[in-house]
Amino acid sequence: MDTPVLKCGNLVLGELDPVLRAVRDTGPVARVRTPAGDEAWLVTRLAELRQLLLDPRLGKTHPDPGARPRYVRTPMFDLAVSDAEPAAARERHGDIRGALVPHFTGRKMQRLADRVAAMVEQIDVVLAAGRPADLHNDFSLPLSFRILCDLVGVPDSDGFLALLLGAGEVGAEHAAAAALDELYAYLRELARHKRSTPGDDLASTLCEVIPDDADVSGLLPLASFSFLVTPSNLSAGIALLAGHPGQRDRVRADPRLLDTAVEEVLRVGRVAESCVPRYAAEDIAVADVVIRAGDLVLCDHYWTGFDDLVFADPERFDVGRRPNPHPAFSYVMSHCIGAPLARVELRAAYAALLRRMPDLRLAVPFTEIPMLGTELGEQVGGSIARLPMTW
Repeated sequence: MDTPVLKCGNLVLGELDPVLRAVRDTGPVARVRTPAGDEAWLVTRLAELRQLLLDPRLGKTHPDPGARPRYVRTPMFDLAVSDAEPAAARERHGDIRGALVPHFTGRKMQRLADRVAAMVEQIDVVLAAGRPADLHNDFSLPLSFRILCDLVGVPDSDGFLALLLGAGEVGAEHAAAAALDELYAYLRELARHKRSTPGDDLASTLCEVIPDDADVSGLLPLASFSFLVTPSNLSAGIALLAGHPGQRDRVRADPRLLDTAVEEVLRVGRVAESCVPRYAAEDIAVADVVIRAGDLVLCDHYWTGFDDLVFADPERFDVGRRPNPHPAFSYVMSHCIGAPLARVELRAAYAALLRRMPDLRLAVPFTEIPMLGTELGEQVGGSIARLPMTW
């Protein structure tokens, strides 16, 4: 049997990709070939995903990063992998994480929530422009990146967005590397500014705990890049609600369902696999396979949300689903520290849209929503390219 190739096409929101369904049928941890052409282990079930993410032998280090198996060819993922000793890498990760976590708790989270609520009102601009409207490029992207730039402490949201998207391009390594160099230069200058004029933001906090501007400029893209998922999730949720009018009307009739609707969007609101590359530092036995030291392991945080051993009727979009133990934000030391902010953003955006556009609906068939990789260049993690909507 040939090794399955992870190259998804013509994906439909809320449905498990047929290639991944076939891989899952071979076992909870299965051999695949990545888009870069290398072999890897893909984790397809929630129990094994959690087991591996809690295993200290799996991480983002490799003894020879230049020769390691790769998931996709992009310098953004190259940046995430080092040849540090695994224990030292975990300690450094914990130190940086400990410094950043306070930005997402208590009063700071409430202040961010207030800012998000104010920013969401940019829906007025979309309404004034008339219908149909592209809610991905005219609403989800600008909203998410204004929030990101406010959080990081970046004054030029448009320039930062262009550099970040350029560095995350898949397949065009030279262009992506050039964009990443520009991004480094921009962030080194930002770090120098924050050292002399600190603010209440992530960049200033990193400058407090990391003495080297070059190290700060290397970490900020990784911290920022995780937030590229949010506009994709936001647009996916808009499409899912509009494409399932019965579910949309349930939320309109009972706003208390907003919280569970957000969790359901986080479970199924993706259009491509979402695999941060990790490597085994030692041999790891899991399920009925042995992952060898140096092997690439793809812990997909989204397709495991379709695990039919955990979720009843997993391809049914249900805004009232309980329980919903989806792994979208990962676990423990891998858990996304920005999860509270992402939830606040999604909740505020959907509430505003359903209030201002109660009859929100797709302007194209649900299965024909334009995706990156078909209309535009590919991006790490995939995304919606455009979201034509009317109301």
